[in-house]
Amino acid sequence: MIYRLSGHLLSMAYVLCLLSCSSSPPIWLESRPQDQLYWHGIGFASFDGSKDANTLAREYAIHEISSQIKVNISSEMDVIVKDFNGSIDNAITSVMRSRVDLLLPELEFMGQYKNKSGVHFYARLNKEKYRSAIERLRENAKKTVLGHIAEADKKFGVRSFLLLQKAWLEILPFNDEPIETYYDGRTSNLYSLIKQKSDEYEGRLSLDAILEKDMVKTFVDRANSISIQVKDTKDGRSVDGIPVNISMLGKEHTLYSNSRGLIEHDLETSSLASSYDVRFKLDQESLYKDFDHSDHRLDMKPRTHSITVNVIPAHATLISSEKNINRIMDQPIIGPALKEHFNRKMEFVNNDPDLIINIEANTAQKSKRMGANFPYFVFGNAVISFKDATTNVEFFSTEVSNIKGGDFASQQTAGIRAYDAMAKQLISQLETSFIWN
Repeated sequence: MIYRLSGHLLSMAYVLCLLSCSSSPPIWLESRPQDQLYWHGIGFASFDGSKDANTLAREYAIHEISSQIKVNISSEMDVIVKDFNGSIDNAITSVMRSRVDLLLPELEFMGQYKNKSGVHFYARLNKEKYRSAIERLRENAKKTVLGHIAEADKKFGVRSFLLLQKAWLEILPFNDEPIETYYDGRTSNLYSLIKQKSDEYEGRLSLDAILEKDMVKTFVDRANSISIQVKDTKDGRSVDGIPVNISMLGKEHTLYSNSRGLIEHDLETSSLASSYDVRFKLDQESLYKDFDHSDHRLDMKPRTHSITVNVIPAHATLISSEKNINRIMDQPIIGPALKEHFNRKMEFVNNDPDLIINIEANTAQKSKRMGANFPYFVFGNAVISFKDATTNVEFFSTEVSNIKGGDFASQQTAGIRAYDAMAKQLISQLETSFIWN
């Protein structure tokens, strides 16, 4: 892994390296430095493999020093291993990543050498200076973290979570060793205190949901909504700015509580007569979206809440007028196909319907048969409309026209074949266009 140098240090390094360049290979390249007071890093980048070999060689040198320090990091890290996929290596790597920027001011850039193939770069870090710097920075970080926690406790809200994340990032470079601290009358490990506060804050959030309708009918109840009240369980105060992830019917949304701690959301409508759960929880990803390095975020396990929407089939009455060459058909085709399509979505009744489905269909011969060796051709048109039985307001319709059917024996059979084609096309349109499919 390559760690990036900050701009001002790159500039300083560049000047120092220019001064140390020579036409013949330097001693540190011929014989690797062995001074035990330092960690040494020598990086090389070829001109062919990089657009900026100078910068890349410096980064490789720093990476080599970082790798040596990583080996020396204390193994007393089991306290945070669980937050890095259970891997001690992942934990050490995470600490090392966050520590690299702290190393830069203590680095010494000793020389640079170029030949035809590329650039060699030599940097070193005094071990004692490093340890002194880390101890000083650890103490400063401890004070900063305690300040963040105290501020987070002062007034609970979304800012409390953000301050904890800042505290976590502040202390992360020093989590190779336990840091004891005294807070709120107790002595505890600083890392554990941050985790404890994170769990405490998440537990303080109350997400109470109310449905506009907890029981809905398919197609008839075309609007429903959920209201989620976000409160502090400690004092009952509404909490604004909290991102909440809402998932239902395979879709997800993230919404934020308003100034009254309220989230209101229109629900997806299911056409199947089957109950479904609306799940909601604190959205950690959105909460920490403004922080860099997602792998350094303070991990939480937000509780998932849910509320059930009960969906029952609407009662529908089917009114069908299916004619073949202007004559009412004894055995309609579109009506039965429609009932089969909606068999799990609505219940067909003769009385007290919730909605009314109208079918108007007919076929017609547009031209005479050309001869005995030619088939009869008949063309069909059909319209299906859906009305709310209570208001008599049409809320959906679809149609097909000029659907051809042919038969060598008779016009009637040609019309039936046109109906078969119309039924298939109408069902297809309902599957793709009906807004509650």
